[in-house]
Amino acid sequence: MAKASSNRMPSVWSGIPWALAPASGDLASRLQLATRALRGALWHGKAMRRWMAMVYELRSRGIISDLPNEYLRAVQPYVNSGTSMPGRVVQLIDHADWLETALKPAAYERLTSGKPLILATLAAPRGYEYMRLQLQRAPAQSPEGELMLTLVLQRAQEVQQRAAPMEAATLAFSRFRIEGQGCFVIGGVRGQRHPVLRLSPVELNQALSGWKPAVLMVRVAQELARFWGLKLVGLDPARHPMHGRPYRWSRRYREVARQIDKSYGAIWNHFEAVRGDHGWMVLPLDSDEKLAATALSPEKRARQSRRADYWIRTRNLLRTEFAEQLNRLGAELALDGATVAHGPDTLQLAGAGAFEDSDEIAPSRALDTGPSSLL
Repeated sequence: MAKASSNRMPSVWSGIPWALAPASGDLASRLQLATRALRGALWHGKAMRRWMAMVYELRSRGIISDLPNEYLRAVQPYVNSGTSMPGRVVQLIDHADWLETALKPAAYERLTSGKPLILATLAAPRGYEYMRLQLQRAPAQSPEGELMLTLVLQRAQEVQQRAAPMEAATLAFSRFRIEGQGCFVIGGVRGQRHPVLRLSPVELNQALSGWKPAVLMVRVAQELARFWGLKLVGLDPARHPMHGRPYRWSRRYREVARQIDKSYGAIWNHFEAVRGDHGWMVLPLDSDEKLAATALSPEKRARQSRRADYWIRTRNLLRTEFAEQLNRLGAELALDGATVAHGPDTLQLAGAGAFEDSDEIAPSRALDTGPSSLL
């Protein structure tokens, strides 16, 4: 992808050739993305110019290096299909400003340099070198969020020579304001994806003391939201792009949409989430009442006790290690970062009639949420 000029801020029309570059995907995807970039320049020029100014400033400060791909984040369809392009710009600017305040300087520098930030090192099971919770920036093509929280394990050298890290679970999220309130927004959750670097179900069950990976990741998200003083929300599956054109016209895609509904429904029902506004489900910040060992069978009660003990130890560890990398923020923090001049208060979320371009959605390229990945 051609580099933008380092001396002058590119115009929003540059988004069209950037979208057509081979790095943007196959020909059909590139043409669709270029069409959206053209529509953004024609119909949403003010919002897209603000986003261009934002990413240009971030690059000039060395926070990002790939200006074209970062600009295309606002052009790419979002996982909540009710989000307009100006609304997406608001979300991205809000998230970028917040991120500068949410991490300590060294952690922010590591994350923005493209390296994973180790949030917590969990007790590794026998035969493993480590088990970590890591935070990293999501690919620009990811529609589910700007950050990815991953659970990573690596086998010990005596067990496997030249062992590679394995991602056991991933949760994609962003932080932006919904109706004026800061929210930790979960766009997607998945389990293992790599066809070779993966753990068996038995290994994973033993490593997590019986916890399902997706459930554990949402538990960690609850702790992060509490630490940062945010409300916790997740995608309402009814707003997933697979329910829109052209996917609803295909039997195969309709089946994928049903599987996605089932997956999201299972995890949100587990946490007793309630349907909110704007295509989001509202999750509680505390679900410790589910830790009670209430089963009638002694064996099941013992398993419940082990899971509860594991989570209590993990939660205490998280609260300690979060404080080393993250800044504890109030719920109504006034942003004062260098990028606030382009901030969300200078833009208005589009109304219900402004979603004319929200149906042209590409399926997720980052998270393949499905029943087997959640439960």
